[in-house]
Amino acid sequence: MFPTERVERLREEFKLEHDRLPTPAELRAFVAQAVDNELLEREARRLGLAHEDSSVRLRLVQKMRAVSENPGQPEEALYKQALRLGLDNDVLIRRLLVEKLRMVLSRGPEDAVVSDADVVAFLERNRARYETPGAVTFAHVFFSTSTDAKRARAEALSALGQLRSKNMLPPASEELSDAFPLGLEFRGKWESQLAAQFGERFAGRVIAAPVGRWIGPIDSTYGLHLVLVQEKAAGALPSLERVRAQATRELLEERAGHRFGLAMQRLRGEYDIRVDLPPELVSATPPSLAGKP
Repeated sequence: MFPTERVERLREEFKLEHDRLPTPAELRAFVAQAVDNELLEREARRLGLAHEDSSVRLRLVQKMRAVSENPGQPEEALYKQALRLGLDNDVLIRRLLVEKLRMVLSRGPEDAVVSDADVVAFLERNRARYETPGAVTFAHVFFSTSTDAKRARAEALSALGQLRSKNMLPPASEELSDAFPLGLEFRGKWESQLAAQFGERFAGRVIAAPVGRWIGPIDSTYGLHLVLVQEKAAGALPSLERVRAQATRELLEERAGHRFGLAMQRLRGEYDIRVDLPPELVSATPPSLAGKP
């Protein structure tokens, strides 16, 4: 199905598209995709999908009108002549057949109705994608490093000892702080908000900090901070009403991808796949390209 010459053509196609030669891994993936597309095209023709597709029919009629000595014939006559002449073997029609079968293999009758229970289960499986981020409320004591960074760090370490030994809480702790233009208390801040304001390192340390214990010094884009996390709000899933449309769409996409993957496994088992790879790729050939013995 795929002689070495064809694999080399795929290598050149990749080079034309990306302006460089593919790596071995990229070429293997490129070949695997081409093999799958050919399987889909062959199966689509075997199932007669070309005869059911109005786009394919229109394309063939148009091509036949362009080459026929009698372009005024009825569409059916032009269509049959185009098939006899093999005009259905052009790039556009092949792509249409591949996409048509891809859609057929991806659809399922259960997608007609998606229940709220289906969507809720999908949200739980994908919490990281939908969950609103956790937030922290904290106070801090600030030490400017603009004039003497070494002195600022020494003062911060000394102040940390006082804060812990005396169990100092705001507002008493504010007496140890340099002036800070944004204030010494922050409420309900997400990690992304802290990263944008203070830097990623600061945000990560504060989000991970235990509640009720002064930590630091922590570097930020402003200087050094001693931080007391006072409250943490866990992340939560948004309401079903808010995300139902998006989650339903993505659930259907997930189902379609799963069905298509299973269908491709079946097709690969039904066809005799033979790929003659260049020598440098043979030792690392994935099973999908090995074909039947």
